[in-house]
Amino acid sequence: MSILNILTVGNDIGTLADKATDLTKADILSSKIQTLIEDMKDTCHSVGGLGLAACQVGAPANLCVYFDLTSSRLEALINPVIIKKKDKFHSKGEGCLSLPDRRFNVKRYKKIWITGLDEHGEEVEIITRSKQLAKILQHEVDHLNGITLDTKGKEI
Repeated sequence: MSILNILTVGNDIGTLADKATDLTKADILSSKIQTLIEDMKDTCHSVGGLGLAACQVGAPANLCVYFDLTSSRLEALINPVIIKKKDKFHSKGEGCLSLPDRRFNVKRYKKIWITGLDEHGEEVEIITRSKQLAKILQHEVDHLNGITLDTKGKEI
């Protein structure tokens, strides 16, 4: 597959600030989206990332890939919705591929319940069992909602 260009704050903030467009099952199963998913996985893996949202590679799709700590592989999550949050914590040293070589402290939840679709268009529900997975998924959902961290660690 292909390694995609990751957009960074400063040169493509308009694209990063846009809310993603939901995908239908037909969209998900199309060769265009299946290729995008594989390219996003390859891109995320190539840079050692833990997650990547479609807007970060210039695609408007409500889609992200994330590193699943249980299976130790990258998974796709489409049209994600956080339905429940529990116990706030301070995420220290959180990074973002769109803000390379920078770290931020961000308020996150320790545990979340999230629903969405997998790369086959099947419904999934994830209940995070670790703060790290909760942090990864919240970060990617923020991107899909047009929220990116700025250089001061604030949401823009």
